[in-house]
Amino acid sequence: MRRLSLLILFLLTACSRTQRPAASFPILTPPAADLDLASTSDEIRRAMLENAPRWMTLQMDGTITWFASDGSTVQSMQEKVWLDPLNNRYKVELTGNEPSLDRQLKISDGSNMYNVNLNSGQVETLPYPDSARVGQYVPPLVEGQAYPNPIWGQIGTPLSQLAFPSDYAQNSGVFTSIALDSTAGREALIVEWRFAENSPVSWKLWLDTQTALILKLHEFSKDGSGVLQSERIVNTLLLNPPVEASMFTLPPGLPTAPIPTPAGSQPVVTESGTMTAEEAGEIYFFLQPRQAGEGIRLARVSGLCVVEGADCPQMQIVNVPFAFNFTINALSWSPDGNFAAFSYSDQPNGTPTKVWLFDPAAGMWTALAEFAYIDPPFWSPDGAWIAFRTQDGLGGEDVYVIRRDGSELKSVSAGLPVEGRPYIMDGWYTENILMRPALPGGSGSVYLVRASDGYARPMFDATTTKAQFIAAPDASLLAYDDYDYNSQNHLLKVMEPDGANTVTLVNFTGGSLYPIVWSPDSKWIAFNYFGSFTAGGPSAEVYLVNRNGGNPSSVYKGTTVGRLVFSPNGRYLLVEETTSISGGHLFVVDLNTLEQKILVAPGLSTAYDWYAPSWRP
Repeated sequence: MRRLSLLILFLLTACSRTQRPAASFPILTPPAADLDLASTSDEIRRAMLENAPRWMTLQMDGTITWFASDGSTVQSMQEKVWLDPLNNRYKVELTGNEPSLDRQLKISDGSNMYNVNLNSGQVETLPYPDSARVGQYVPPLVEGQAYPNPIWGQIGTPLSQLAFPSDYAQNSGVFTSIALDSTAGREALIVEWRFAENSPVSWKLWLDTQTALILKLHEFSKDGSGVLQSERIVNTLLLNPPVEASMFTLPPGLPTAPIPTPAGSQPVVTESGTMTAEEAGEIYFFLQPRQAGEGIRLARVSGLCVVEGADCPQMQIVNVPFAFNFTINALSWSPDGNFAAFSYSDQPNGTPTKVWLFDPAAGMWTALAEFAYIDPPFWSPDGAWIAFRTQDGLGGEDVYVIRRDGSELKSVSAGLPVEGRPYIMDGWYTENILMRPALPGGSGSVYLVRASDGYARPMFDATTTKAQFIAAPDASLLAYDDYDYNSQNHLLKVMEPDGANTVTLVNFTGGSLYPIVWSPDSKWIAFNYFGSFTAGGPSAEVYLVNRNGGNPSSVYKGTTVGRLVFSPNGRYLLVEETTSISGGHLFVVDLNTLEQKILVAPGLSTAYDWYAPSWRP
């Protein structure tokens, strides 16, 4: 987001109890919001977009509550917030309503960020990124695009986001004034927001009439039922209180970890030459409508659309010979990118399922095989076989391979030990399929099943952890999450295919590591770390680490990351953010510069959720 820096207006000089740095541009001070019952949708939206220059420092506290579908309280938390955006400083305290919940402290002193688990005393230290030095950030208003506040992107807590209402004002939609109220001792205009005029209410916001700060927020279920999912309430608010540097320092006695090396000093791609359309490939994903009456559609966007300044063609809708009514997984592309395999049912009751071969050049879909239920298929590294796991709905399962022309369909799982069933298929290693037992407490052996004749053998001499093993594209290493249930430690490791020379790359406590993906050149691993789901809601952070070890580099922070996909040349990382501020969308990280942006293409609208991406080479 460094390219947005020219849009950021800083304070040239200011005098207060805190010394503020000189800035490059004079500050823009818009007039008071002056919201009232006569305010139009455009006036409300503009007031929210231009909120940031109306305050310099802020202090607030409040409560966040999540509800079940029956209205009962699932979880409640208290949050205290101190913000000093002109100096890149913040402090946030999170406390749960149950002693078992983690207590969190998040601090930025302007140079480093500290994420503290106050229950365990563990401290994570990260450098404050240059891309978040944006001061009083007013985002550009571009139809179909969203630019979340970079400062809040580092914090990520629910109450603190209410201080950045521009995050909620960048989508096209309708704001409607409802009533005037009083919240946190300030006059508030109650506003409802809908995606379209006739859509159900998605948010109800209590906006401070003078600043357009959000003082209270109700979020409703996306299914249009009107069920209240969560509530955020500001109890007290102070605007422009004096702040001291000492306020943004760690409490004494806490250990600090080394600061990870920024990813910009370890670029994945060192040359930034132009790409042709063939080299850029195509990004395929699904469009989920938010309004009744529309169906899910398969879309494709040229890979050129991720390159700054490139000529991005119009988004295209891919014709499919069936309706999308059931769970959808990403397309699986052959190594040469000429075909995709996809398992889906064309029947209204969801069974049987077919393995389809999609030829994008001809726009043709061909059914290769049919079983009661079929898991997502995998291509062999040489593109000769498609492997898939079947289920009969009665507890039986099997693994098959088939050629791309539909010939030589055969079962290859008969040689697996019966006591390990059912098995999970994790992908390929050379000409073998990787299989492991799925049930807890079963055998921990990982098996290699040869596609040509179904011969099965243990991959390692000794029983290993029942983790998913992800083979590097060049088959030189296996990556896996070695998780200890007692300590709750996650160790991301790599090892040679025979189990030798294990190297630990990262270590996290609690949460989960998923997904784990290799770069096309087998030099880098991208992975997502889900933090505690009991403290401040879900949080996700995507890291990049070299296969040889070293400090991991944080490249993206979000809420619930689903898939990670490298571009064919390895320079870009596509992140599926399933619950971003604008909905479920796709974000692109340039691993040379760490710039990140939402995927943009002519005809692509954020009024839809985007999910299940794949990148055709």
